[in-house]
Amino acid sequence: MEHSKPDLESLVQVEDIQDLYENAPCAYLLTLPDGTIIRANATFFRWTGYDQGALDGKVRFQDLLAIAGRIYHDTHYGPLLLMQGYVNELAFDVKCKDGNRLPVFLSAILKRNEDGQPLLIKTTLVDARGRRAYEQELLAAKRRAEDAESALRTLNNTLEAEVAKRTAERDQLWRLSQDLLAVGSTEGYFTRVNPAFTAVLGWTDAEVCSFPFSELIHPEDTGAFLEAMDRLRAGEALSNRTGRRRHKDGSYRWISWNIVPDAGSLYFVGRDITEERRQAEYLRQMEESLQQAQKMEAVGQLTGGLAHDFNNLLAGIVGNLQLMRLRFTLGHKDDLLRYIDAAETVAGRASALTHRMLSFARRQTLSNVALDVTQLIESMVDMFAQTVGPDIRIHTALENDLGLVKTDRNQLESALLNLVINARDAMPDGGTIVIETKKSVMDSPAGLAETPLPSPQEFVTISVRDTGSGMSPDVASRAFEPFFTTKPIGQGTGLGLSMIFGFVKQSGGHVEIRSEVGTGTTVSLRFPRHVGEPADLKSSASLEGRSAKSSMSSTILMVDDEAPLRMLLAEVLENEGHIVVQAETGAQALAALDQTPNIDLLVTDIGLPGDMNGRQLAKVAKRLRPELKTILITGYVQDAEVRNDIMAGDTKLLVKPFALSVFTEEVAKTLQAL
Repeated sequence: MEHSKPDLESLVQVEDIQDLYENAPCAYLLTLPDGTIIRANATFFRWTGYDQGALDGKVRFQDLLAIAGRIYHDTHYGPLLLMQGYVNELAFDVKCKDGNRLPVFLSAILKRNEDGQPLLIKTTLVDARGRRAYEQELLAAKRRAEDAESALRTLNNTLEAEVAKRTAERDQLWRLSQDLLAVGSTEGYFTRVNPAFTAVLGWTDAEVCSFPFSELIHPEDTGAFLEAMDRLRAGEALSNRTGRRRHKDGSYRWISWNIVPDAGSLYFVGRDITEERRQAEYLRQMEESLQQAQKMEAVGQLTGGLAHDFNNLLAGIVGNLQLMRLRFTLGHKDDLLRYIDAAETVAGRASALTHRMLSFARRQTLSNVALDVTQLIESMVDMFAQTVGPDIRIHTALENDLGLVKTDRNQLESALLNLVINARDAMPDGGTIVIETKKSVMDSPAGLAETPLPSPQEFVTISVRDTGSGMSPDVASRAFEPFFTTKPIGQGTGLGLSMIFGFVKQSGGHVEIRSEVGTGTTVSLRFPRHVGEPADLKSSASLEGRSAKSSMSSTILMVDDEAPLRMLLAEVLENEGHIVVQAETGAQALAALDQTPNIDLLVTDIGLPGDMNGRQLAKVAKRLRPELKTILITGYVQDAEVRNDIMAGDTKLLVKPFALSVFTEEVAKTLQAL
C-alpha cells in the first residue's frame, strides 16, 4: 500500500508555531508545582543569559528571584495561585546569569489533574523595563505638572514677569510631553497641537489646523466619531476612546484619547497604542495558528485510528481468502465454510465501523421505519440484563399508547445498548437502571443540545436513568463532544454519545442529559411521534402471497462501474431465473434501454463515471419508461434530502454492504409490484 506524502502545509504551520513560541516577545516557563523549571522558551534564555541545560529540571523559579521577591513568592504568590488557580501581572526581579536583575511582570496559570491536585504551572513573563520607564516618565510629568500648578498658585498675584515665567514653564511641559496634546473647537477644527502630535502623525501645526479633524478619521470609524462629537457638544467628557487617525503618509495609527469639553473648546490628550495593537494582533494570530494545529492533530488522530482498524479488518478478510485459496488448491475443502464464516464476520465488523463513523459525522443513511418503542425495549430487556450482570437491576416504566416513531431500528437498538453500558460503567459497585418511555410536548426544553423548537411538537421520550456516580456540570456540558470521555485510556473512545447525538438529530429528534454528582445520570432521547402502521405489520402484509410475476423470469438492467460487483449481482439474479443486461455507465444504460424494450427493473449504483450519475439515470429512464421500477445502490448518501427524494415513488435504496439475500428479496418485492 502506497503511503500518502506528509502534508507540507501542516508541517510548515507546526514549525511556524514553534518559532512563534520560541521567539515570542514574552518569556514562557513551564514548572512543576514546587517551582522546578521543566521548560522555557528561547526568549527567557536570551533575556537571562542562562543555558537551557543548566536550568531544565534542576533549578526552581523562585531561586532566580531576589531575596525580597523570593519571600513574596513563598508567602503570597504561592498561596494565591493555589487558591484561585491564576495570578496576573505580579512584579518580580529575576536574577540574570551576569548578576544583573531583570524586572518582569509575571502572570501564571495553575493546571490540575483529574483529582484536582496541582500538576503544572504555566508562567508568562513580560519585560517591565519599558513599562516602568514609561510609568516613571508619566510620574515625573505628573510631578512636574503638580509643581507647575503649585508655582502657579504661588505666583498668582505676582508681577507680570512671574506670569510670563509661569507661562513659559507650561509651554515647556506642552513641548516635552510624549502624549499627543491638542486644543480644538466643537466645530471640528484643531487650534493648537503639541510637538508629540506632529511627530506621531507627521502633519505640521499649520497643516493639521487647516482642515477638519474629521479628515483624519478612518472611514470605518466615522460612525463612532460622529457619536463622540455629539456627546462632546453636549458637554460630556470622554475617556479611553480608541480610533485610527491618518498619518501624513496615508497609513493609520491607533490613538487612545481622553477628551474634555470646556467653554466651547475641546482639550485632547492622546496616546499612540499602535504597537500595542500590533502585538495583540500578533498574539491573536499565534493563538489561531495553535488552534488550527490542534485541529489538524485531532484529524490525524482520527484518520490514524481508522487506518489502524481498517488495516486489521482487511488483514482478517484477506488472510481468510488466502487460506481458502490454499486449502482449495490442495484439495482440502472440508474447512472452507469455516474460513468463509470468518471472512464474513470480519466484513460485518468493517461495515459496522463505517456506520459508526457516519453516525459520528451525522451522515449515515438511515433505514427509517415506523417503530413501537415499547415493543422494541421489551424485546431487549433480557439482553440488557445479560450485559450489565447480576449486580445491577434493570427496571422498566413503559407508558402505554405511546404511538410510533420513525427511525432506524438497528441504530436505536445500538444507542440504547450503548446508554445501558455507560450506566453500568458508572455503577462499578452495583445499582439500578431504569428505562422509561413517555409522551411529551416540547416548546423550548431546558438542557437540549439544540436550538429551540419553532413551535410545540409531540415527542416520544426514551430515558435511561442510573444511580451511579453522576457528572459535574462541566463534564455533562461536554458529554456529547467528539473524543471526550471520562473513562480510562483504552476503555472509551469518546465517540459513543456523539454518535447517539448524531443519529437522533438525523431522525429529527433531540437529546437531553441531566446529571448530579453522587446521584446519577439520566439521558433522554426524544423522537417526533409518527402516525402510521408499525413496520412489522406492513412487512408481513406485503409478504402474504407472492404474485405470479415474482416467480417468473424478468429482464433486469444492472448498471455499475465496479465490474466484480456488477458481475456478482448479475450472476445472483441469473441464478434466480432472471435475464440480466449489464452496463458500466449511464450512457451505456440508456443505449440498453433503447435496444431492449422489455426491461422490467433498473438496478444502478448512484456513483457512476461520466456526466450522468445513477440518480440522474433513474430520472431519465423514468421519463422514457414511466412503468419502470428502480433500485438504487450506494455506499454513502451525504444529503438527507437526496435520500428522501430517492425513497419517493417507485425508487428503492440499498446501502452497501448488504447481504445477497437482502438484495434478492428487495428485487423480488419490487417485481411483485409490477
